[in-house]
Amino acid sequence: MKFGITMLCCSTILMTGCGVKVASSLDQTLEGAVIDHQGDAVDTSYVLNTDYLLLYFSAHWCGPCRSFTPKLVEYYNKHHGGQLFQVLLVSSDHSDRDMQNYMKETRMPWPAVVYHSEARELLQLQYSGKGIPQLVLLDRKGNILADSFKGKKYLGPQHVLNELDEQLKDRLKTGEVDPVGLSELSGQTLPTPDRLASKYKVGGFGKSKNQNMAFVNGNVVLKGDSLDEGVVIEQITDTYVEISYENNRYQLRPTL
Repeated sequence: MKFGITMLCCSTILMTGCGVKVASSLDQTLEGAVIDHQGDAVDTSYVLNTDYLLLYFSAHWCGPCRSFTPKLVEYYNKHHGGQLFQVLLVSSDHSDRDMQNYMKETRMPWPAVVYHSEARELLQLQYSGKGIPQLVLLDRKGNILADSFKGKKYLGPQHVLNELDEQLKDRLKTGEVDPVGLSELSGQTLPTPDRLASKYKVGGFGKSKNQNMAFVNGNVVLKGDSLDEGVVIEQITDTYVEISYENNRYQLRPTL
């Protein structure tokens, strides 16, 4: 399904006269300003340690955004989001609480820029157009590869996903889903998601003292637990366990 100009929601963000300067790099802009859907801090390397980054300008109050977000979640899960590419929410919601509720309601598996932060203002100033939903596709160097806007013309977020498809098609065919390749510690090839999924088998999910828990290899685990040396559980949702290894994150899902 293609999304045309009818998807455009007017944004109420003030884009000029804010007196802020754009940082020289995304590393500087995002330092200390990235969180997950629970409000916990996320290391900047998790966002930038992929070949492609999708900036997602969106808000719960925008009906077309609510229609598109589930499609983006599906795309993320199907095309190895978090390994081949990452998504970063830049909220246009009316409050931090609205942003958090939006992330939880739609089960966004990607992080967001802190609502009350200069980083959000900088990204809006540098990349956002005159409406949402908007996707901006960046490469490792921060170059814009695709945008929902071409000048003043609104092309829609699907246009950007189509371009990302072109960028990823060769790697998806070969099954190459690790963006880094070699371990910084051993110099050996990093494990692929398939190898990790075969080693750490998720058997189900539950709740423990108001926090999510999961069953991995028959054991109960919580956020922050280690499965092995250097393999840490970063997040547990109702559908997957997210682990980190050498600043790479991988999603483990139950096997059928």
